[in-house]
Amino acid sequence: MGAIITVHGMGVLVCFVMILLVWMARPSVQQKILLVGTICTFLDMTGYFLELQSVSEEAARLSIKVEYIGTTMGLLSFLYFSCLYSTHLGDWHVRLIKRFYAVNHLFILVVVFTIDSNTIFYRKVERVVRNGYYLWSIDPGPVYYWWFITTMVLGFLITFIVLQSALEHRGEKRPELFLLCLASLLPICLWFLRMAGVFGYYDPYPMSMMITECFLVFIMYKYRLFDTVKTAKDRVIDNIREGILVTDHNGEVIYLNREISRIFPEVDWKNRRMVEERVFRFLEDHRDGFVTLKNQYYQWKSGEILDDNRRRAGVLYRISDITEGHLYTRQLISLKEEAERANAAKSIFLAHMSHEIRTPINAVLGMNEMILRESCSDTIKDYARNIQNAGKILLSIINDILDLSKIESGQMEIVEKDYHLGKMLIDIENMVTMRAEENSLALHIQANPMLPEALHGDEQRIKQCIINFLTNSLKYTREGQVTLQVDFTDKDKDTIDLRITVTDTGIGIEEDKLAILFEPFVRLDRSKNEHIEGTGLGLSITKKLIDRMEGRLSVESVYGRGSVFSFTLPQKVAGPDLLGDYKEKLRRVAERESAREEFTAPGARILAVDDNRVNITVARGLLRRLKVQFDSATSGQECLDKFAKNDYDIILLDHMMPVMDGVQTLHRMQETERFRQNAPAVIAMTANAVIGAREKYLEEGFTDYLSKPIDHKSLEEMIRAYLPEEMIRYNE
Repeated sequence: MGAIITVHGMGVLVCFVMILLVWMARPSVQQKILLVGTICTFLDMTGYFLELQSVSEEAARLSIKVEYIGTTMGLLSFLYFSCLYSTHLGDWHVRLIKRFYAVNHLFILVVVFTIDSNTIFYRKVERVVRNGYYLWSIDPGPVYYWWFITTMVLGFLITFIVLQSALEHRGEKRPELFLLCLASLLPICLWFLRMAGVFGYYDPYPMSMMITECFLVFIMYKYRLFDTVKTAKDRVIDNIREGILVTDHNGEVIYLNREISRIFPEVDWKNRRMVEERVFRFLEDHRDGFVTLKNQYYQWKSGEILDDNRRRAGVLYRISDITEGHLYTRQLISLKEEAERANAAKSIFLAHMSHEIRTPINAVLGMNEMILRESCSDTIKDYARNIQNAGKILLSIINDILDLSKIESGQMEIVEKDYHLGKMLIDIENMVTMRAEENSLALHIQANPMLPEALHGDEQRIKQCIINFLTNSLKYTREGQVTLQVDFTDKDKDTIDLRITVTDTGIGIEEDKLAILFEPFVRLDRSKNEHIEGTGLGLSITKKLIDRMEGRLSVESVYGRGSVFSFTLPQKVAGPDLLGDYKEKLRRVAERESAREEFTAPGARILAVDDNRVNITVARGLLRRLKVQFDSATSGQECLDKFAKNDYDIILLDHMMPVMDGVQTLHRMQETERFRQNAPAVIAMTANAVIGAREKYLEEGFTDYLSKPIDHKSLEEMIRAYLPEEMIRYNE
């Protein structure tokens, strides 16, 4: 008996040392719970140590109370400590177990503290003599048996929780989990031995708890259980939604997380041959990724692990679940293809609509041009001019819609080339002067004579922007004037900022409406301006064009007094000459070239091919004054038949014809020996004026492109450009 007391006295000292060791460990949740458990074990050992030395029943009862504070709370802390290493910590059944035993142990503690006044835990406590030593004999009550059963169950639950966690990490080197499992089994084994009468009146439980705590403290220091960083790494790697697999330099699996087990659920990771066949060989065969039976998409990559001496220590495999990204990518591809189909359908629709609308406009304006040429009646010529103006307005609306389509699809091309600023200003003046005169407005064009005459940029788009602003000002100005100012600032020796300003004395714009001024199809004060024609596209297109040319646009307006539109465009200088008095210069040039404007070509043979006979008539009428030898065909096959029998200098070929279209007709002609030996200029004369039409026809092999409705000046210029010089006779 003396040896038992001595051992327990040393056990009390050991528990005290363990308290100090745990208290000095790095703070964490585990450290706090284990510190509570170690203190409870100290109380348990101290209580039983005092019980062994008690000489009165009152002292024995007091010792038992101290002992049970340690026993109940120690077991509870061990339960909470074990749950920290469970992968099912948040599951409802684990939470239920923890709450049940917290309530149960508090109940037992209350009953033990009232054993002086109840017999439900101990029926009686009496002192007995065994081998000359005094021991306390306890007669258990019903609550004691309840305590015994729940404690045994708790021991098995703790063992199960730790064992489950150990088995889930069986592919890893985690011996601390198996040591925790062993520590939880020791008190259960000793309690069963006591109930079997092996220890007689001696209670081995406090000693078993002390040994268990020693295990835990050893594991704590050996495997850094309280290292928050290590614990965090373990938790992150274990719970990350990415399979992690580590092999050593011999190819043996030394670590795998839970996700890798879910990806390959039927693999026995201890069977190297199975791992080699079902994992490594499978990964090598699916380097671009693979799909599981659950339709999960995975990608994987591997990398070498190097030791401190930069030697190969193993390989790390990472298998990532990309299902969400893969499905999102597929959805994006599907949406992209759908958008492309819609865009293609829109392009086809616009091409057909352009063709269907431009074809009758071509007939109207072409026939109208012949009326203007041939009519001797001033009244009829006035009617014809009105028809011409209305047709040009309709054509302008169609062009605006096509331009907006090009810009919004990102296919509006900025074609930069050298141009003469003075000639562009004269063209603009000629185009808008009549409109100003019709509205009884004064039109002033002021250009800085120090401007460079030759610039490099997109002349057509710049002209379009200026005309849009001038036209807009002329429409909304009832009286007064519209002024175009052209100025510049030097940017560097080869570049200027061309500054265009259009000022009017019109109705102006309300300040709160400036924000929506450049929105498509928006017209301000519609109720007051219903008499003004237009679609509301001009300013929107102009702003987008200026943005595409890397320009800056600004608007100032006072409602009721007028507006100022200005924009700046960077332009390269293409020559040393200055603009000067550009009107006088162009007048002299015009006088020199006027004799060359009108010409005839009686020796030229021209074939016009169009399935619309009205268009044939228009082409014949427009070319009549050139005195060319005109021939026509109304189908692709008729064109081929006539080409096989005749030599033509120019062929005006429509695109959209039934049976054999213009592109197919051209390709059939190009296959003939006659075409290879003496190829005529084949000009696409078509109503298709949508995005990239010119480039498309040139790629197909056409010499040039002319869109309908045909402008007679453009047609004559193109005829002169492609006829041999010896065929052209200029009028004197």
